[in-house]
Amino acid sequence: MMNPQAIELQNGDRLLLVSLNKTYDQSKAEGVYKREDLKEAVRKYWRVSKQRADKADYVLGIYKGIVKVVFKPTSEWQPVYEASDGTIFSNVRYMVEGEVIDDSPYQGKSVADYPFGSGGSIAYIPKDIKMWKTPKKI
Repeated sequence: MMNPQAIELQNGDRLLLVSLNKTYDQSKAEGVYKREDLKEAVRKYWRVSKQRADKADYVLGIYKGIVKVVFKPTSEWQPVYEASDGTIFSNVRYMVEGEVIDDSPYQGKSVADYPFGSGGSIAYIPKDIKMWKTPKKI
């Protein structure tokens, strides 16, 4: 099997990576990880920095280091305290509205250069927080 090409930022995009390792295979998913589809898995129930997440141009759903879903947020991230299955979150989580972008240049690419860290389920690209605070250049 060929190794997928590494992800490359396009036009200064700010990316939020979310791990789908517990939701990608729905035959094994349980409880709060059960979702209708991959779109629902990408957009719901994340412990994110709302300030940074609201500035993300795309949310990438990652399974075993490969981009499986590219999602374009169309709203601000909203707080969620209870999952649709009734699970009550001990800490606030967030969800966002948006659309799946099937023809994205990020689709199918490797994010091996951007590890999630110890037990983490989210990561930001670029990692430099200054890039998230300044207005995006067009």
